[in-house]
Amino acid sequence: MSWDVSLFKFSRRYSSVSEIASDEQLVNLGSLSAVQTTVTSIFPDTDWSDPHWGIFSSKIGSIEFNVGKADPVQSVGLHVRAGDEIVHGILLLCSKLECQAIDLSDGSFLEQSDDPARNLQRWREYRDQIVGDRT
Repeated sequence: MSWDVSLFKFSRRYSSVSEIASDEQLVNLGSLSAVQTTVTSIFPDTDWSDPHWGIFSSKIGSIEFNVGKADPVQSVGLHVRAGDEIVHGILLLCSKLECQAIDLSDGSFLEQSDDPARNLQRWREYRDQIVGDRT
């Protein structure tokens, strides 16, 4: 169980997911090694033992980065289990990769939210109801 976010680079910047044309073609995020390097610059010590599935773990929480098997990388799936502080790093990653983040819990763009940690907080509340407080 995690809070899930997907990173995509589109041909232009969208303000709403509903604006994305059905024929939109994704722009590559970069080579596999470039994406790994960018992730690791923001989330140090990310474990890339599996080059397609990076794992970051720290005192503020964890993120699993699913970059897929394609090189160059088309998208990155983030599986987040962390406190609110992690969101700053995710937004920084979007800036460095020049991409947009879709919060899969409500289909909104994370970087355009007035409160980008809101759905992470909701996820933690739900998780705590199901498995108990683990923060």
